[in-house]
Amino acid sequence: MTNPQVSIIIVNWNGKTFLQDCLGALREQTYRAFEVIFVDNASKDGSVEYVSKCFPEVKIIALQNNLGFTGGNNAGLKITKGHYICLLNSDTRACPAWLENLVRAMDKNPQAGICASKLLIYGTTLINSCGDGLTTAGMGYQIGQGEPIEKYSRREYIFGGYGAAVLYKKKMLDEIGFFDNDFFLIYEEDDLSFRAQLAGWKCLYIPDAIVYHKVSGSIGKRSDLAVYYMARNIELLWIKNMPLYFMIRYMHHKFIQEIAEFCFFSSVGRFKAYGKGKIDAIRLIPKMLNKRRIIQSKRKVSYGYLRQMLSSAWVVMFYTIKRLISYR
Repeated sequence: MTNPQVSIIIVNWNGKTFLQDCLGALREQTYRAFEVIFVDNASKDGSVEYVSKCFPEVKIIALQNNLGFTGGNNAGLKITKGHYICLLNSDTRACPAWLENLVRAMDKNPQAGICASKLLIYGTTLINSCGDGLTTAGMGYQIGQGEPIEKYSRREYIFGGYGAAVLYKKKMLDEIGFFDNDFFLIYEEDDLSFRAQLAGWKCLYIPDAIVYHKVSGSIGKRSDLAVYYMARNIELLWIKNMPLYFMIRYMHHKFIQEIAEFCFFSSVGRFKAYGKGKIDAIRLIPKMLNKRRIIQSKRKVSYGYLRQMLSSAWVVMFYTIKRLISYR
């Protein structure tokens, strides 16, 4: 495409085994006004050579070092031409009408800066994500995770889009910025969604934009790497974005969440990775406070609106338990 409406960025790290499904599905999309930018995070499995040979229509950025999900997407953004920026995980397979349904919804909703897909767990009829929610404790979670495919069948405004398959308006990204490289991976899309909500942009969930996801195909949800970045980045998300009013009002929710996570990761032998994440979060507090001042100065929405976008205290407890169990 010489003048694409959509730029699809796929960040890959040693995911060659997934690429036939992922890139092959894009050739089957009913919507055709898009370009594909494949960003490889210094893979050692021949991913770049495979894409170059089998998918010559794809633009390739071969990074010399692993810059994570954030750095990879930021590198891809620099060469995009589309009015819309779409992120797609390499371990996914999108249904043929997926992109068309996202773009049509975005076109018809000028307030929407984000459109979220419906992700299903590959090989099952269970939901992986119907977008992202955020609790009053500042904990991100995947809406509908583990529930039957029939659930969440109507469009609605939600907190944010799950980064495995999401559409962003380039105009919004120009205003609020893209991913924060300090996150590297995990919670980076929640950070972006929080900044979008504070700036007055909305996220619309599109249930007929369906993608199958081979969950945690790259890093593994039980790995020390995943635990470390989860433990660290949940604090960065809170410090950067949560307005002071909500920090004070829901401090007890935050306390309950922290105690639950500490007990869980200690009991399953992940305390070292978890503890290192918390220590590194403390080290980053001064840097996050500098970013916070800029973000909060640009807030356009009321506390009442933002409270509607945050999940209740009961959901805090429910999703804390559900999320921690998922790490087993």
